[in-house]
Amino acid sequence: MADGHYLVLARKWRPQAFDKVIGQEHVTRTLQNAIRAGRVGHAFLFIGSRGIGKTTTARILAKALNCAAVDGPTPEPCGVCDNCVSIAAGNNIDVIEIDGASNNSVEDVRQIRENIRMVPSSARYKIYVIDEVHQLTPAAFNALLKTLEEPPAHAIFILATTEAHKIPATIISRCQRYDFRRVGLDGLVVLLREILETEGVSCSDEALHAISRAADGGVRDAESILDQLISYCGDSITFQDVFDVLGLVDWSVLHQLCDAIHDKDIGALLTMVEQVVVSGKDLGQFVDEILRYYRNLLVCKTAAPTELLALPDEEVTEMTRRSELFTLTELIRLVEAFAELSQGFDTQLAQRTALEALLIQISKRSVEVSVDTILEKLMAMSESGLLPVKEATTPPRAVQGGAPPIAEAPPAVKKAPVVKKAPVAPPPSPRKNPNPGAAPPKKQASAPRRQRGQEEEVRVAPTSTVNESDEKQALEDPHVAKVVDVFKGRIVDVRRDVDTTEDT
Repeated sequence: MADGHYLVLARKWRPQAFDKVIGQEHVTRTLQNAIRAGRVGHAFLFIGSRGIGKTTTARILAKALNCAAVDGPTPEPCGVCDNCVSIAAGNNIDVIEIDGASNNSVEDVRQIRENIRMVPSSARYKIYVIDEVHQLTPAAFNALLKTLEEPPAHAIFILATTEAHKIPATIISRCQRYDFRRVGLDGLVVLLREILETEGVSCSDEALHAISRAADGGVRDAESILDQLISYCGDSITFQDVFDVLGLVDWSVLHQLCDAIHDKDIGALLTMVEQVVVSGKDLGQFVDEILRYYRNLLVCKTAAPTELLALPDEEVTEMTRRSELFTLTELIRLVEAFAELSQGFDTQLAQRTALEALLIQISKRSVEVSVDTILEKLMAMSESGLLPVKEATTPPRAVQGGAPPIAEAPPAVKKAPVVKKAPVAPPPSPRKNPNPGAAPPKKQASAPRRQRGQEEEVRVAPTSTVNESDEKQALEDPHVAKVVDVFKGRIVDVRRDVDTTEDT
């Protein structure tokens, strides 16, 4: 409480020194070392998601460069001098914070270029902090290039953004880039517990973990949620209070949904969606909770849930039991299905229809035959002894110290039987020409005729193996035509005694 005005936790607990910034040690340590070595750049680019300390770090850097308690820049500003106090309050005339969303035109950048020439009044450096710098227009970025590359010796730029892909490469190349990370779950829990102890509020560990998960790595979001819970609960915060304040779906509903999906009970699934809609819950958040629930089932199926899931013991027990109802492949399929639905779910016009359609599809879907499913079934059958394992047979080895084993000779090829055909009848005698004056008809070329009474010998090779020498001899014999019988898998030798003389 300051001057009768309540100060929210996000502002009350804003870090005032590099050591107090949680989760960004890779940034704060680099800045402190640069200040100690006197290697402070003239332009910085802070990139990261919302509420993780970009603007806070920019203010601390401004205090470290302009702290009046020492003769020069210091990595540990005092926080009590006039410059430190005014910079922390945001009213120092030499540290100008600009909102890039509302000051994004070329005229605004020209105004900065004119003001930057003036030396600072009470500080060592004139620092421009441009928040949400990606909102500048392309023309404004181009107008800033020259000043950003070669600013006056007393000027420093600190650009902050949540969308790095919208920053031109020409701007990025002129700055020292620092990527801020989302704060881990344990770091948020430690910070929230410190705040609650100072504020005199009790809170269970499960509730603290639920708040940290809902904040999704954002320090400001976690502090805002905690501030809201203190107003709702008073001096004691429970796990159920977090669900009520944040509008989350109760765990019992998610357990019932899981059972209905396993039992393929479409009526129960549609009834639960109806209850969620009637109660005023956000369907997008409901889909995210389902996705998180099946992720927890996947963790229970494959890893140690007590170490990776910060949940009450009874909830971990329920999830472990339900994870046994599904195979690993089924859980992965469910996670993929709800993850695909959650992408762009807020922009869909018929959210309820999309959710109901997916639930019906999951319930009516037959067993998917995939490689993973087959391998799981085979492994389960092998472990239970239902799948016999046949020992592999090894080929015969050569006798040690002797010659390799001699392969058995193929059976001798039997002589093919001779099939005699009936004698070929002689061709009819040519008829006389009824018209003697006409030209005689042309004589068609005919194949060489066989002598009367000549017989053909057809040799049919037996189905036994034919030696390579016989095959080679047959191919070299000009009087043998090799015919492959495709349907019977036999080789037929047709031997004909060709007459070398033609009938005249």
